[in-house]
Amino acid sequence: MIEASSLRLSELVGIAYLLYLAAIALVVRLPLVRRVGVWLAAAAVIVANLAVARPGAPWIVVALRDWLPGVVILIGYYATGAFYVAPSPRVEAWLKSWDDRLIGRATFDSVSPGLRVYLELVYDFCFALIPAGFAVLMWFGGSADRFWTIVLIAEFIPFGTLPWLQARPPWVIEGRRATDTMAMRRFSLLWVKRTTIHANTFPSGHASGSLAVALALAQTAPAAAIVFAVLAVSIAIASVVGRFHYALDAITGLLLAVCVWGAAVLLGL
Repeated sequence: MIEASSLRLSELVGIAYLLYLAAIALVVRLPLVRRVGVWLAAAAVIVANLAVARPGAPWIVVALRDWLPGVVILIGYYATGAFYVAPSPRVEAWLKSWDDRLIGRATFDSVSPGLRVYLELVYDFCFALIPAGFAVLMWFGGSADRFWTIVLIAEFIPFGTLPWLQARPPWVIEGRRATDTMAMRRFSLLWVKRTTIHANTFPSGHASGSLAVALALAQTAPAAAIVFAVLAVSIAIASVVGRFHYALDAITGLLLAVCVWGAAVLLGL
């Protein structure tokens, strides 16, 4: 029997989030197949974390344990998607009202082609930022548990609001734009349709998680952290320019990452 004390803080965060989803699945109306899927996801995360937390495990298990939270993020993301049933007109109107205040009626069609391609690329491949950041951390000998604790919390808070704040991404509502005919843009839309849960997260998990990676690297690899911070801000901008997120999603996502990192520093993590 493995005691809870042998689990890392980041592992407890992952387990806690999946248990949160499992508990919600008991009380909200969901198709049975979705409900069971959430419970199976929670069970898989618990079993996997307990399995790799065995004392005296071989080096391959230790290495797997270091990378496992990245898989837990994906499991948590898709398990959260099971709760997306229908958009709330009130939530969408609220997010749109903030767009009107922050960016007006901008369509961003005037953005230069080169900058647009860059923004589409960083957004499309933002999923690679987390494992890339962790690889850098490992190269410089940083704490895997600290890194994943910061990143998981920054990701799971935006995911965790989805069952209660359901909305469609702006690009779904606003329809086609002139720039949607560009090859890079068509790829981005196809990528989003094939790989995401087709729901908006508030705050933006992309913005929050990406900046959390940069901040989690600041102590161990400050030069690399600056590069990752530039990419994180680029991803946040790209999410708004590409209309994958509302402006308020991106802004609150960045602020959330700073708050999570600040709390970690204050608590001595």
